[in-house]
Amino acid sequence: MSLKRFFRFLSVVLFGTLFSACDKPGLYPGGSLKDAPIECLVLNEGLLNTNAGALSVVYQDGSVVVDAFQDVNHRPMGDVAQSVTLINGKYFVAMNNSKKVEILDPVTFRSLGTILYRQAGYPRQIVPVSPTEAVVSDLRNQLVRIRTVEPYGEPLEYISIPAWIEYLIGAENKIFGMTSRGLLVFDANRIVKEEARLLREVYNEEYTKTCRMLKDKHGKLWALMNRKQGGKVVGIVLACIDPLRERVVKRCELPLGEELPEGTVGALGYINYNRTDIDPTGTWIYFNAATRSEVPNSQGVYEQQSVFRLNVDTGVFERYRDLPGVGMMYGFAVGPTGDVYLCDCLDYTAQRGYVRCYRENGRVDSYRVGVYPSQVYFPGYEY
Repeated sequence: MSLKRFFRFLSVVLFGTLFSACDKPGLYPGGSLKDAPIECLVLNEGLLNTNAGALSVVYQDGSVVVDAFQDVNHRPMGDVAQSVTLINGKYFVAMNNSKKVEILDPVTFRSLGTILYRQAGYPRQIVPVSPTEAVVSDLRNQLVRIRTVEPYGEPLEYISIPAWIEYLIGAENKIFGMTSRGLLVFDANRIVKEEARLLREVYNEEYTKTCRMLKDKHGKLWALMNRKQGGKVVGIVLACIDPLRERVVKRCELPLGEELPEGTVGALGYINYNRTDIDPTGTWIYFNAATRSEVPNSQGVYEQQSVFRLNVDTGVFERYRDLPGVGMMYGFAVGPTGDVYLCDCLDYTAQRGYVRCYRENGRVDSYRVGVYPSQVYFPGYEY
């Protein structure tokens, strides 16, 4: 081969290599986005340091696109997808280990921009504070203020706060964040460490840090806590907070224990981590706890996960639905029609997981999604 032909051949190879590197297949099998009714979206964390965070689309016909972002944008979404929030008609996805926020078109899943952190941080949950801005919770004792309209650019501000916050919620032009020390309260238009208020009677601990704070139809906030006695959990407490007065106005407790009075709605205890959700009407608050099963699991233990719910008007608990065979739920949601969706990570060995939907008629539908599915989102039902 002549030297001229060799260099021409080499240039073709290099061009092809560069092109394929920019447009390489994702970690998941390619899907086919279509104009069809969507049942839900599933946010998959992906294994740490593998850039495998993904947003799966589950259609009502049972078909699944495992990684919509990769399929549309021809690049990974990032490392450890933490949360997805609809703001100003766009999806804002917090990528914890990539230290960034991806902005997506909610129909095409095309990337509209990236907000990349320029200092240390681990973005978790996002809540709007104005028509043009939002704050992001973080594991580094800070809140990060970002723009939610173009130009997105870099974060506007890194705000030091007294403790790290996982879940945030906005109400009455204020921001509320649960910590292990209490409920932190900030004015939305002036988020500064020195002006934070602390409501000590509302707090999270290891097994309730996975619980979202919820807003009911009356504008009141609800937080789940486990009440302990002698180091043992004896009750699940739902505290109702008046955001205007910044105080607890109601406490509802579900008793736990092997021996409960006859006719009492109660549970055995918790299994690993509690989860919370609320229905579209803002009337029913859902959460999980362990109950007695008729069938033992592989360890010979007669326990199962069950979903309970609380009526915010009456303060009455109901045992809503049993989830036999479930030991731990990595994610949990109740759909707009009342179906229970469980994120199942299988044996937690970074294989692709499932979202299992427990229907009212007893049928269980399973959809295989990405690695470590953790959040189920229902387009059109932002509550």
